[in-house]
Amino acid sequence: MNDEELYLEATCEVEGENKSAALWAKVMALSEGDSDKAKYKYIKLRVEQLKTSKKERNPVFTKKTVNEFDLKYMPLSEFSRIKSIPPYKVLDMIRDGFYIGYIKDNQWYVSRNEVGKADIVKNISPRQKTSHSKEEYIPIEEFAEFKGITTEKAIAMIRDGFYQGRIMNDRWFVHYSEVEQTTQSIQPSTGGFFSKLANGDFGLAKTYWLYGVLVSFIITNILVKVITSISALVTFMIIFTAYQIPVNMGIWRASDKYQGPNVWAMLAKIGVVLSCIVVAIGFFAIAGLLKHA
Repeated sequence: MNDEELYLEATCEVEGENKSAALWAKVMALSEGDSDKAKYKYIKLRVEQLKTSKKERNPVFTKKTVNEFDLKYMPLSEFSRIKSIPPYKVLDMIRDGFYIGYIKDNQWYVSRNEVGKADIVKNISPRQKTSHSKEEYIPIEEFAEFKGITTEKAIAMIRDGFYQGRIMNDRWFVHYSEVEQTTQSIQPSTGGFFSKLANGDFGLAKTYWLYGVLVSFIITNILVKVITSISALVTFMIIFTAYQIPVNMGIWRASDKYQGPNVWAMLAKIGVVLSCIVVAIGFFAIAGLLKHA
């Protein structure tokens, strides 16, 4: 593909509905909100991205000597990066027969011929049937409706690597496996309050800010006022830890179910780790007090 074709592709992209939301936001900021200037910047930057992507599709060898196996196969991690598909999904697609893979020295490799392989599109609504082949794709519009999000949001999440999607015949499609994962992830717990809390059924925002931050703050302030001895402090720590266990489990699981930007799920999990560290430090401190009491 020459430069003229790349510029044409970038121009069609910026004029259509499939432009990169992240790149468009960047060029709008650089152009101070001037959409006309932003389009030119978008085309220029997008062409550079397409050139880089084109180079990455060529075989890259790090070894000094290249054998026949290297010419036919590439490491799964390299294939995953080129196709913008998470490694575990590539492995699933190999096992389903969608890609040709091979195990050598306990490591997965993918046929280099799969890099340029065109995906097969089958327009099947997620509401039409429950049994299906994992090689099927559905239009982005149907997937967005099924998820209850906008088409633009679904495309942005594909670009961020959250969903597996493809552009085929100038139209976005989503892999059917994402519908399965969605259906499995939204099954609520049938137990009581703490069971639902630990399962993350209340959502990430509510679990983290209401039960993880606000309620913990209230409990701490109330119990601190009544602590008059080391034994009372030990009792408080036991009560606080007993509450924090289902809260932290809920935050972690709600993060796994979270369908927004990955950064919030990651920060929430970091908060869980820090909370566990603080509780552990508290117990060590109490143990030291009891030892010297």
